[in-house]
Amino acid sequence: MIPKQISYFPISYNKHIIITFFIVLGLCTLIFNKAILPWLWVVFATIEVLAFFILLNLLSLRWQKISTRAFVLKIFLYSLVIRITWVIFSYYFFIAQTGEPFDWVMADSFGYHNWAVLASDQFAVHGFDQFFNSVGGYADLGYPIYLTIVYLIFGNSILFARLIFALISAISSVLVYRIAKRNFGESAGRLAAIIAMLIPNFIYYTGLHLKEPLMVLIILAFMERADYLLQSKKVTIVNILFVISLGATLFFFRTVLGISAVFALFSALILGKRLPLSWLNRMIISFWFLIITILLVSDRLENEINYYVEAQDYQGVNMQWRANIEEGNKFAIYGSTFVFFPIVIIAPFPTFVHIEVQKQQMLLSGAYFIKNVMAFFVILSIVLLIKRKLIRKYIFLLSFILFYFFALARSSFAISERFHMPILPFIIILGAWGITQINKQNKKLFIPYLVFLALIIIGWNWFKLAGRGMV
Repeated sequence: MIPKQISYFPISYNKHIIITFFIVLGLCTLIFNKAILPWLWVVFATIEVLAFFILLNLLSLRWQKISTRAFVLKIFLYSLVIRITWVIFSYYFFIAQTGEPFDWVMADSFGYHNWAVLASDQFAVHGFDQFFNSVGGYADLGYPIYLTIVYLIFGNSILFARLIFALISAISSVLVYRIAKRNFGESAGRLAAIIAMLIPNFIYYTGLHLKEPLMVLIILAFMERADYLLQSKKVTIVNILFVISLGATLFFFRTVLGISAVFALFSALILGKRLPLSWLNRMIISFWFLIITILLVSDRLENEINYYVEAQDYQGVNMQWRANIEEGNKFAIYGSTFVFFPIVIIAPFPTFVHIEVQKQQMLLSGAYFIKNVMAFFVILSIVLLIKRKLIRKYIFLLSFILFYFFALARSSFAISERFHMPILPFIIILGAWGITQINKQNKKLFIPYLVFLALIIIGWNWFKLAGRGMV
């Protein structure tokens, strides 16, 4: 018998989470007293954790009975206001920190900006030739072209481009709701939307000049429309073409993301249990997607795919490089797929110590802690799906998550928060459904998980310091 779902985040969990956060932060301060986290990053981490969990409880209770239309409007408007506030604040905060309206590791952000400025200034003469001559491959083309178009229409305004990101991210929160609701019901949909609205990771990237907010929107749009297509009783050419267009677009942002999307769609068409489509329709759509994918995979794109297929060898080289660079971690050489895959759902872990070259990690340490905690509900949801034999019912979402995580674990970016962004919306959806499945049996596992998490975080911070010879 499936237990009754809850529709809010219980306040009893908040108490344990917040106490754990301060205990771990305090222990890291005491144990690693020669590398205490600076007060500025302590303030950021504390605000991130307290605001997220307090508002998650408060809003999930307050909004659980309002109409769907009112809820969607609130999600969109609250998301937009939060993100606009951060965009404006971070613009001047980064100027104060770095002298430029860019974050500390500004290489990619500054590069995208300069490409777009040059291309927009020379567009009348050279068109988009600047990009085809400058970027390294198809997976680098999508965002620079998008940013150039924004600059052509609205001028080379860094702030305005990020305000558009605020709008894009707000729309993403609504798409999270639609996917979660269609698959797991209204309660999970509302919780997922509120989590997406509040989670600091999504908010933070709207204040940068990176492609992540746009990439997240495109993958969400693809998954939402493809999920609708898979569950629709009526298949139309327009729907199919729209899904194909969104899927093809992903290849111009991150190749492995496009491959993951295609893999998920094929898995759902072949293995899906609840699809109303006939087997003939499934085979026709599968064949169509296969042809489109083959046409997309030209020589340059194939090379990029091979880059990920051969990522195991590259991973070792990259880990060696990270161990040897100045202020690098000598323990990085032990990083491998075998090590990364078991922790990829929970990772990355917060930096509660002072690492001078990792200001972004210190600023986002509260966000990492939130993801670590939410991983409990993700793991719970996966266990319940297996136990209740529901894997085939949700094969589309699960195969996408599994393929992308496997590719991520084989790369040198397995614990890089930026590369977790495309998968984060779907982790949120699983986590939200996991929250709705809380009962007396699985609730008692939460405190042991927090104890385990606390030990892992303390160990991780020792690892970061010891690898740099700081303890």
